[in-house]
Amino acid sequence: MLGPALPCDVLVVGGGPAGATAARLLALWGRDVVLVARPEAPSADLPEALTPSCRKFFDLLGMSPAVDAAGFVASTGHTVWWGGATRVEPFDGGRHGWQVTSRALARLMLDAAVEAGVRVVRGGLTTEEVLAWPARYRVDASGRAGVLARPLGGRRYESGHRTVALVGRWRRDDPWPVPDPTHTLLESYGDGWAWSVPIDASTRALAVMVDPRTTALARGDGATAIYAAEIAKTVHLARVFAGAQALDGPSGWDASMYVADRITGEAWLLAGDAASVVDPLSSAGARKAMASGWQVAAALNTALGAPGMADVALRCHGTRERETYRRFLALTRRFNAQGAPAAHPFWMDRAGDDADEGADDAPAVHAVFEKLKAADAITLSLAPDVTVEPRPAWRERDIVLEPRLVTPLVPDGVRYSGPVDVVLLAGLAPASRQVPDLFDKYVERAGPTPLPEFLTALSTAVARRWLIGL
Repeated sequence: MLGPALPCDVLVVGGGPAGATAARLLALWGRDVVLVARPEAPSADLPEALTPSCRKFFDLLGMSPAVDAAGFVASTGHTVWWGGATRVEPFDGGRHGWQVTSRALARLMLDAAVEAGVRVVRGGLTTEEVLAWPARYRVDASGRAGVLARPLGGRRYESGHRTVALVGRWRRDDPWPVPDPTHTLLESYGDGWAWSVPIDASTRALAVMVDPRTTALARGDGATAIYAAEIAKTVHLARVFAGAQALDGPSGWDASMYVADRITGEAWLLAGDAASVVDPLSSAGARKAMASGWQVAAALNTALGAPGMADVALRCHGTRERETYRRFLALTRRFNAQGAPAAHPFWMDRAGDDADEGADDAPAVHAVFEKLKAADAITLSLAPDVTVEPRPAWRERDIVLEPRLVTPLVPDGVRYSGPVDVVLLAGLAPASRQVPDLFDKYVERAGPTPLPEFLTALSTAVARRWLIGL
């Protein structure tokens, strides 16, 4: 039993990376937070690969020293056998990521939340109990359980992306035969893909990702036999694990992609896996969860501090959460199209058709750049269908309104092209007849700016018809 409900500014349900991130940040920013986490389940412990990009969230949370001291395996990159190609991919700049388990990461992050002043209680809540809790706002960070997400959010699974992960732990006493023992290993094969991460120097997790509709799972065959059969379909991972001892597993986990139709509602928000789940192929699950937790914290800090901005702040979180899911879906489909070694339903369903995703206007930008170099003079003005209007913008702790260029194609507006403030650029352009003069005026107002990046931003503004008249 949880005991009496504790009044608070924010109730967070779920103690994973999303919930713990939101709770710790809000507490650090002076908000009263209660976090309800279920008791640890012995079986709920998945291996996870954290990329170096997670460092910025650990820095934001003030957790980097604790993470570095936690004893996690420091990963230096990936070894990939994908679509018939072999790649050994070290992280850029000598940076490292971390190989963790979900339970160890959750403990570390919950400890950090408590340190910040979050009141953590263990137990479970029903939807009705969450909605009745005496809190100004409620955050569902309960993952796939979705204590608010399922009844209120309208969970929509991605067609063609129903996936089950079968995961086991393996040990060998001699060195693992891999290019780098800290690497995440990935391999695509005829009707699935597999990955492996180190847990310690002698132990690795090995997972196979299968479609329950096109494997023996659909016939109800035993998971152990299916797991062994899928490993046997690999080439490189079968070699790596030959002679290793299976310690446990396989455990089965739903790895299907989904997104909620509603991310926010009346004084509630969804965060992390409660809002959406992306394909584990991206190795971005924990990073996405922490980003979602930060977004929730900034949105609620805004709503609590400036009630007149509450609707805008919550809507911003929902918009960004859906946009993040859309980007990961497109990325996953491209990876799957590259990885398909055969015309198998597993790959055909997941490759999809994203011909319109990420349209490249680089040729148009380059053509404008050449015209600017050759022009004796310029006469630029804001296009008739482009306006400068206030739009929400994310800051570290809150959401503010800032001026942006708003177009029919970009109703949310744009403020920067690279490091260049295009709102300032558009305001200065009509009074300048030479590109060097425009550059000098911009630097005078904005400070030192690399000329190549300024010219690229100016070319982009003209190519996308934010500015006309060249």
